Amino acid sequence: MMRLPWYGKTVPHAVLDILRGCNCRCANCYNSAQPCAKSLDTLKSELAVIRAARNVTTISLSGGEPLMHPQILDIIAWLRSEGLKASMLTNGILFDEALAGKLHAAGLDFVTFHIQKGQVRPDCDDECVDAVRCEKGRIARAHGIYPAIVETIRADDAEGFAALGRFLRAAPEFEYALVTVARDFAAINPDVAESEPDRAPMLAALAREGYRPAVFVGGSVRRDRPRWYVLQSAQAVGADGRERAWNMVRPGLVERLFLWGYAILCRRSVHWVRSTSAKAKVRLLLNGLFGGRFSTLVFALRAIVAGWTVREKHIVVQYPPRSLGGGRIEVCDNCPDATVRGGKLRPLCLADTGAEEGCG
Repeated sequence: MMRLPWYGKTVPHAVLDILRGCNCRCANCYNSAQPCAKSLDTLKSELAVIRAARNVTTISLSGGEPLMHPQILDIIAWLRSEGLKASMLTNGILFDEALAGKLHAAGLDFVTFHIQKGQVRPDCDDECVDAVRCEKGRIARAHGIYPAIVETIRADDAEGFAALGRFLRAAPEFEYALVTVARDFAAINPDVAESEPDRAPMLAALAREGYRPAVFVGGSVRRDRPRWYVLQSAQAVGADGRERAWNMVRPGLVERLFLWGYAILCRRSVHWVRSTSAKAKVRLLLNGLFGGRFSTLVFALRAIVAGWTVREKHIVVQYPPRSLGGGRIEVCDNCPDATVRGGKLRPLCLADTGAEEGCG
């Protein structure tokens, strides 16, 4: 696996936590603050803190439920005026055709839907989760917004990971899924060491569905041990929408040189680049020629000759913070999902716990 070149100011992403309060109940939610909405002036101050620490290219809006913020369109338009790509994590309850058009007009680039079984929500039950996901994804794409999905899954729930992999492979609306591995955040005790969850069930389940780790983000203490796994695959489909070929992609020499060279020279990493079938074919062809899998080269050539459409299918798995004992907590190295608390960047998952992350 290749470690992502995210360090110091090269980390390209951060989170603005814009409000508290939600119209959905989820298990394992780490957002425990009282309902309130931040003003635009407050968010401008928080963005200044982020930009002092990172050369960000994308900002995710989180909460609570961001679509409940009365100034959500103004916030998105302001981020775009700052030269940033705007993304949003939402439960999707308020996301419909009319609002999607307004969000796109304001400048929203990406939307990640948290719609999964076990939620208490007014628009669906466990039987219609997949249908609601696909409808929300269809609406987003129809309005020029790139859609993704997110789930919270227990580390030992192999079938949960497998089901997500199958859904992503079968859903043309989505090319990207994010998994947050579940834990009880309120139970974090920095003075008591915790064991790492067994990752074998997750990795085996995803491998059976056609996904294997290609890239990782390490820990704040052990940079060589993945806390983020990025699983990269590619799917070729015919004119009828049926899958014709599938390939698990590992980074090649060109990708490694490009990512590390860009980070070193520009002090910024690449993040959230929209893919097209043509771009994917060129990237996979270069990958197969220069250090990737030979099967990837064959896949790319077949897709080009046959005229198939190529879709990238990525799954990112985030492991939660872990207490090391002695007052230390390990989180992701240079946490990509950091937000502002008390005038400084902190991992979003620890922002409400009062616990401080360890730095080695």
